[in-house]
Amino acid sequence: MSTADSYTSTGPSTTTGDDSTLYYKAVGSIALYFTTVISALVICIARTRFTASNAVYILIAVSSLFITWYYIISFFQKEYVTLGSDLNRFILESDLFVQAYAIVTNTLPKWWWSSQLLLLTGTALTCWSVEGQTLRIEKEAHNSTNPAKKSKWTPTWWFVLLGFFGSMSVGGPLFLAHLDPNPKITRTQTRTVPTLLALLILLGEASVIATPFFPSMSREFMINLIATHALFLIPALLTFNPETHKGISTFGLPRLYFILSIIGLASHTFYTLPFFFSPIMKPKVLYNALWFNHCQTSISADMILNNVLAAVYMIQSSKQLKKLKVGLALTLALPILSVSSVLPLYLGWRERQLVVRRSVKDEKKKA
Repeated sequence: MSTADSYTSTGPSTTTGDDSTLYYKAVGSIALYFTTVISALVICIARTRFTASNAVYILIAVSSLFITWYYIISFFQKEYVTLGSDLNRFILESDLFVQAYAIVTNTLPKWWWSSQLLLLTGTALTCWSVEGQTLRIEKEAHNSTNPAKKSKWTPTWWFVLLGFFGSMSVGGPLFLAHLDPNPKITRTQTRTVPTLLALLILLGEASVIATPFFPSMSREFMINLIATHALFLIPALLTFNPETHKGISTFGLPRLYFILSIIGLASHTFYTLPFFFSPIMKPKVLYNALWFNHCQTSISADMILNNVLAAVYMIQSSKQLKKLKVGLALTLALPILSVSSVLPLYLGWRERQLVVRRSVKDEKKKA
């Protein structure tokens, strides 16, 4: 009896114990996935500051939600039709999570798009963790002095879950929209992260880089995929004080950003050069790859929207620093150098610049 024959229209038959177990595990996995995404989306939206200054972030998040998920659902629908429009076969036989990654990494043109987004994850996780922990400490200080007006802190991992399993260009702008749009600059030195966090982030980047070297859908490919997500998810669960400096147990934030920028630039250069020097790979191939299938279009749209998000953030924050030219210059560099190298470069520069601004103010006060 085939797997498909052992199911009725409403679920597995009672005569196939092993298949029945697999079926319910698959149903549970799908239910857990959508429960996680929807819960994270609701919580992140509930914590968003709906103000004029955040309007552009909210617009990016809404646009991404509709665009990326239109193609994700289209991908699900096509897979459902491919399996004979049989819901039970679809639930049991389609390994959508692994398959989605295999589809967007199995050729150079598709990996050119996907690698930029996946390598950007390390920068996003670092930024979300540091800014999230900074916000947590600020809120704890506020609540201790103003017990009557307590403000809630949203754990960073909700945004991480939304970005990982929903869309990075939905989680990212909602995260920025829940921060104080005009943060007080009171730091006298650059912030740090635990060395463990830096190590996990860099190992996660290494895992991303290794992805195309494993045969698609192979056991090694799936193990590496799980490792990538674990390495990037764990940092969001860490609690730390970014203002702490404890020798080898902490790692300078600007240094981590600059390392991530070098990794992003090296990867982007390595995968871009063939399109200029290879007789077969032409730039037009990249455009065709964008529309190869619904899954690829979704992740490519996610990457493009993250470029837009990075541009908006760099322009807004550099304007606050009164160095708009830097933000504009790096925004123009995005299509050439990739968001996975430009954004961490800007964030590392910004972190150092905040300290410079504080030092200048201190000198003026002393004078």
